[in-house]
Amino acid sequence: MRSQVDLGTLPLRFNPPDDWRTPHPRWIWLFQGFQPEPGWKPYPDAPPIPNSWPWWEENGTAWYTFFRGLAPLPARALGNWFSLSALGLFTIVVSPFALGGWLIGAGGVAGLTLMILGIRGVVRTLKKQAAMPRDPFDAIRDWAQERRNAYFEESYREARSLDPEEFTLDEFVQGQIATWWGEKTEDAAS
Repeated sequence: MRSQVDLGTLPLRFNPPDDWRTPHPRWIWLFQGFQPEPGWKPYPDAPPIPNSWPWWEENGTAWYTFFRGLAPLPARALGNWFSLSALGLFTIVVSPFALGGWLIGAGGVAGLTLMILGIRGVVRTLKKQAAMPRDPFDAIRDWAQERRNAYFEESYREARSLDPEEFTLDEFVQGQIATWWGEKTEDAAS
């Protein structure tokens, strides 16, 4: 968690307003896609900006690399499930003509099983694709929130073990953010 932050690998590039301080890379890494409330200022003397300020922009190929891992199953998976279902239907239709005796029933059961598995696969694939976030920024915000929570929990635990002074997690988080925006003279790389 304490390693260097490579901003080139993040899906979004932070776009600070003119005359604003640039935050520490760790803030950019943990707050990807952060959408502040109107009038938000990360430090007291930050100049005001318009409410429609574009805080984030796509970060070249890192944007596409990020979403490659979240992409729904390829259309070929849908085709494979459909093919399995079609094979089941074919087996049900052909088995009475191609097989004799008790094998007709076995062919029908096998065909029905293949058809049910194929239809279930098609339905699951379609549901999985429908469950994907509609807004890419929502996916990035969710991803950043998970990492931010894990980072602050681990960092807070570490800070408390080094200095058991009573301070809350919220105070710790606010202190880190203030440091990353240049409000404290402490080492911002922590």
